Amino acid sequence: METMIALDEKQAIAIGIALQTQVLKTCPVHRQVYFDDDVNPAGAFALAIELVRKRKPYVEAFDNDEHELTDLLGETLRTCPQCCPECASSATLNPIPNRSGFGESAFEVR
Repeated sequence: METMIALDEKQAIAIGIALQTQVLKTCPVHRQVYFDDDVNPAGAFALAIELVRKRKPYVEAFDNDEHELTDLLGETLRTCPQCCPECASSATLNPIPNRSGFGESAFEVR
């Protein structure tokens, strides 16, 4: 049980670093986390290493092991969806109709 709690805490730290560096974003509608592939993840890894090297209390769960944190950060980024899963599924279920010509029909003379 203690191992699971420690892993959850470590996962939360990795997600927090990714969110802080905006590599991960949160959908404003569904509050789901997703990977923003337009953002270079190097900043997240640099921040993770800096936090461990400076022995910040925020990352003390990693016992000064920057490799453990960067490995978990990398795994977290690899496994996150590239868009909000709920937005993606609702777009598939309810696609936006083709609205070309939508405004013109209101001005047609009959």
